[in-house]
Amino acid sequence: MAQESKSWTIGGMLRQLGPGMLVTGAFIGTGTITTSIVAGTNNGYTLLWASVTLAIIMVMVLQEMVARLSLATGLSLGQLIRDKIGLWASIIAVLAIMGGNTIYSVGNLAGVNLSLDGLIPGVSGTLWMAIVTMLYWVLLMLGRYALLEKTIMILVGVMSLTFLFNMFYVTPDYPAVFKGLVTPHFAFSDTMLVLGLIGTTVVPYNLYLHSSGVIERQWHRNPQHYFRLMRFDTFVPIFLGGIVTMSVGVVAAAVLHPLHESQGLEITSAREMAMSLEPFLGPAAYTFFRIGLFAAAVSCMPMAALSAAYVFTQSFKLSTDLKSTPFRLVFSFVAWVPLLLALSIERPVWTIILAQTVNGMLLPISAVLILYLINKKGMVGEQYRNGWITNTLGGIAVLFAIYMGVTNILSSFGLI
Repeated sequence: MAQESKSWTIGGMLRQLGPGMLVTGAFIGTGTITTSIVAGTNNGYTLLWASVTLAIIMVMVLQEMVARLSLATGLSLGQLIRDKIGLWASIIAVLAIMGGNTIYSVGNLAGVNLSLDGLIPGVSGTLWMAIVTMLYWVLLMLGRYALLEKTIMILVGVMSLTFLFNMFYVTPDYPAVFKGLVTPHFAFSDTMLVLGLIGTTVVPYNLYLHSSGVIERQWHRNPQHYFRLMRFDTFVPIFLGGIVTMSVGVVAAAVLHPLHESQGLEITSAREMAMSLEPFLGPAAYTFFRIGLFAAAVSCMPMAALSAAYVFTQSFKLSTDLKSTPFRLVFSFVAWVPLLLALSIERPVWTIILAQTVNGMLLPISAVLILYLINKKGMVGEQYRNGWITNTLGGIAVLFAIYMGVTNILSSFGLI
């Protein structure tokens, strides 16, 4: 493994955080909030091993691997797949990302539906979805999305902190929390939910965004110097994101699971999800939760559209300029097609979980390509190649995702 630069201080690295923060901000969205609340409500603390322990280990391993790959080669993941594997691999990767991001955006639109439906009498959730899509698409076309991005990220941050404070306020069963974190256990009926818990955190498009972020920061110009920063930038934000994810699941388990057991509570709308914050916020919980859920949904939608455009243009050696025609065509496709698919949504919560499940099932495609590239002889210097521990963890992550995907398909057809 590469020798780490000794020149970085903790404070200096904190000031340089970048690509890793982008990854974390992308996975703390509608999917994480919804799947964690549903898991906590229906299963108590028993699925924390999937949503927190396993998912965070998987995302750390894969994101560090792809960041190290770009640090050592000076190329983005999309470019590496095209140049070092071939056009056929690029086509597979592009189809997986564009398809996955389209479904992912359907889930985020379902989050908009949940958060804004009924806000103004006579304005349906469907109309809100169209308004939000038009808003962020126009801002992307104008190159001015940063105007909205900071406000949205602040709202998501406030909601995350609220769940953190609420986690301690509701005094959960800490031994049960620990047991849930370290004891893998689930019923076949929960396969889709478990895969969704993983897919909402280990988001395939984040692998490409992280790779491009390393290149944009120009860390590859001095890989030995930036190696330590790259790892710090990867591990610290993702760990903090894992704490936020845990807080959502723990709060749901402590507050809503007893109601599920005693009164048959099911999560079908934002109102039931907002009940998780009532111990801390009281009557204001519903309004606050709707604002936070809306911000979480909107924060992810442009990232899905932009990442698909970057992967497509990098893979086929087209211009990555945001104003180029190919780039605009791709992000417009991933912006508007999900709206057409979302028009028929009748069960928004189920749709959100399904979207995360699809991402989990598509994850092995990108993960296998990364594992191949990082281990390919002559691809990177010996010091940047995977060790046996990283290869083992990466292999386990891929095999588990494949196993869960196959299980989910067989279960859907009633074969198991």
